[in-house]
Amino acid sequence: MAPPAKTLLRRTASCSLALGLALGAVAFDGAEAWARRSSGGRIGGGSFRAPSRSYTPAPSPRTYSPAPGGYYSPPPVMPVPVPIPGPGYYPPVGGGYAVGGPGIGLSSILLIVVVVGAGFYVLRVIRRGASGAVGGQDGAYAAGFDPDKVEIFRLQVALLASAKQLQRDLTRIAEEADTTTPEGLARLNQEVSLALLRNPEFWVYAKSDQQILPRLTAESQFNRLALTERTKYTDETVSRSGEQSALVKKTFVNDNPDETAEYIVVTILVASESGVPTLEEVRSSDQLRQALATIGSLSGEQIVALEIIWSPSDEKDTLTAEELLTQYTDLVRI
Repeated sequence: MAPPAKTLLRRTASCSLALGLALGAVAFDGAEAWARRSSGGRIGGGSFRAPSRSYTPAPSPRTYSPAPGGYYSPPPVMPVPVPIPGPGYYPPVGGGYAVGGPGIGLSSILLIVVVVGAGFYVLRVIRRGASGAVGGQDGAYAAGFDPDKVEIFRLQVALLASAKQLQRDLTRIAEEADTTTPEGLARLNQEVSLALLRNPEFWVYAKSDQQILPRLTAESQFNRLALTERTKYTDETVSRSGEQSALVKKTFVNDNPDETAEYIVVTILVASESGVPTLEEVRSSDQLRQALATIGSLSGEQIVALEIIWSPSDEKDTLTAEELLTQYTDLVRI
């Protein structure tokens, strides 16, 4: 082989070796960063089974059942007796009783006519209200409520890591939470919303979205969203969900004790019956405050399922700005 060819071959081999070593080092660093241990917590519960009782926002007006055959059977009309003067009676022009004979005056007859007319008018209004009850208050609710549909809310808030009290509050809430009843889930939702509302000075980023899905597919979508958030940490140090009677706590060992903690991310994931208020897009502190108030006001009858997920859950753990931007790409600075 000619000397120039040997020289070119050596240079090519050297460059390939250097490139391979560089790529290997990058891959090793990336794998090491990905394998770094991180902590998280979750509280939740609920069921996507169709509600056994109808959810109504307010008592509906009384309606009348239709008669067999599809015809409307109106309520009975009570006759009002009207005195009729006898033959030969001529009321005087000035009104009052006729002299020397029975009867009533013109003004009395007019009064009776007015009363009878008012009675028929009231009955007509009652009939109209009865036949149009479906289009009234119940109709307005029925337009928004669909027992076969479920709404899924997701609200994420990234706070400064100096909000250590929030981590303690979430652990305390998990210890006291009742995740087995609708009332307990509503109370849990309110407590977490309040805990976030009490720390506005630590808010940095946020994100909100809402979707309406058929009940049969809403559960899988809800579980997918919850699993996506739970895969962002390696160790679930605080856990309580469903029929789980006791809180599960695990010790966390921090691999990087010298790293500086920068953020805490809290995710509220709620599945609710359809017809609840809309969750507006969050792009400011005021909008985040309103979104937390909207979610926190949901009642036990409205909540189908609930998941509260936060990371880090351990005060010794860290979530850096780089990790935040990598794992929570949709967050918006507020």
